[in-house]
Amino acid sequence: MTRCNAMEDIEWDDIQGLLLSGYPQLPFSAYLVWRFRPGQRDAARHWLADVAERLMRVERGAGKGPSIQALKAADGTNPRAINLALTASGLRKLDLDDRRLRQFSLEFLEGMAPKPTVPTQIPRRSNLLGDAGDSLPAHWNWGGWSDDDVDGMLLLYAADEPTLHALVNAEIQAMKAAAEPVADRRGSGPVILKGRLYDDRKEHFGFKDGISQPTIEGSPLAKRSRQRLKQKTSAAAYEEEGGKALSEKGQRISLVKPGEFLLGYVNERRECISDGSARGQANARDLLRNGTYMVFRQLEQDVPAFEDFVASVAERLHGSTDPDKIEDVAARLVGRYRSGEPLVPRADDSPDKPDRNDFLFSHEDGAGLACPIGAHIRRANPRDAIGPDPDTALRLSKMHRIIRRGRPYGTRRDSEQGKSNGTGAGRGVAFIALNADIAGQFEMIQHSWLNNAHFGGLYSGTDPLGHAPRTGDEFAIQQRPTNVHVERPRPFVTVRGGAYFFLPGINAVRALATEASGH
Repeated sequence: MTRCNAMEDIEWDDIQGLLLSGYPQLPFSAYLVWRFRPGQRDAARHWLADVAERLMRVERGAGKGPSIQALKAADGTNPRAINLALTASGLRKLDLDDRRLRQFSLEFLEGMAPKPTVPTQIPRRSNLLGDAGDSLPAHWNWGGWSDDDVDGMLLLYAADEPTLHALVNAEIQAMKAAAEPVADRRGSGPVILKGRLYDDRKEHFGFKDGISQPTIEGSPLAKRSRQRLKQKTSAAAYEEEGGKALSEKGQRISLVKPGEFLLGYVNERRECISDGSARGQANARDLLRNGTYMVFRQLEQDVPAFEDFVASVAERLHGSTDPDKIEDVAARLVGRYRSGEPLVPRADDSPDKPDRNDFLFSHEDGAGLACPIGAHIRRANPRDAIGPDPDTALRLSKMHRIIRRGRPYGTRRDSEQGKSNGTGAGRGVAFIALNADIAGQFEMIQHSWLNNAHFGGLYSGTDPLGHAPRTGDEFAIQQRPTNVHVERPRPFVTVRGGAYFFLPGINAVRALATEASGH
């Protein structure tokens, strides 16, 4: 690690757009998993050089190429977006030497699912992530403990399904000489997981998703929020842009240093992970700068089992399976109602907006009587609840935030067709997390918060929406005079595939094209 310039401007024109946007204008997506063809270095070089100029970036800058600003301004032009991510296997096949590879994190180089060295033992990382039972990497549809390399992923987005279909076919044709799609192990064709953002932004369990996201310091939203605070605007003016600005309390909770998500910038520890490269040098020394690590997990959801469980608990707690009683139980498990409204009571100064996120657990619901201590959102982002004191806890929690860019895949259960799409694995979430430190962010959240039976002082139980199997797993609902303990029969989520990727900057992709040429 090296010291960074805390006031350095972020090079948005070199950063892939996915970091700053989930592309809500492009509700149809496809995640194409691929591997390089052996012995095709020149073809790989040409393909990388070509795709680098077509990648969606945050800002266009002085050069050409698609950008988020242009995407937002598009009118009737069938807008689309392409992003590219590589695994450690992909980088090795581009002939990066050991010195350059060692610049990347150990977790990335080892991968999400290292093969067991002893057949009867589950490797450390699988244990850490809770990938056991039905979610054991040996059972995955792709990735996992297979000899089939995953070298990279194309993340493709379009405004409608026909445009997406054409985009997928065009990109497969464009990569044909250099790479090929990885085959699903069940023999159902290539791994092309198709995601979909619905107008209500709900995932398959029925909850509005993507509400709680960190805001990168120095981003357009952060600058807009800061300007509004300087102007001391009224609540009405604050809501002028649909709530797309953070209140003073919201900034305190959500504003995070760029180095938590971008390599080469200062993080919450006042350090940066960087090789010290200078801007604009298109060579291998630039590979980390303006990049981030991408965690991708295909999480299949058992919707009928979840609904049956919630109904049974409603019958036990309330003696009724009326919709409002079922909604109450479901909200307790997640920490929000399906509408997105959190269970934490609304403070007097809380802006009256639908996606309310400026609340604190220790300060506003310390005992968990409103939002249970083990609820999903409380585990995934404890805010001010885990630490020696609330202020320190909030500061520490910012060192473990992730940016989520996932989407549901598969048709909804209430669809008339009732059939799955993508890899044919039912329905679920294509989970995507962006972070600069896989171990300190994604893995820490997964192991120490979601899968921890003693999270927040609890005696037992894991994340109610988690995939980690545990005998006697239960969910505790805090109430007076005694808590209620509900046994969870089995996980409602199963891991079906996944890998650790690196989402490089635009210049880094160009550098990789040069590297692949042997120059």
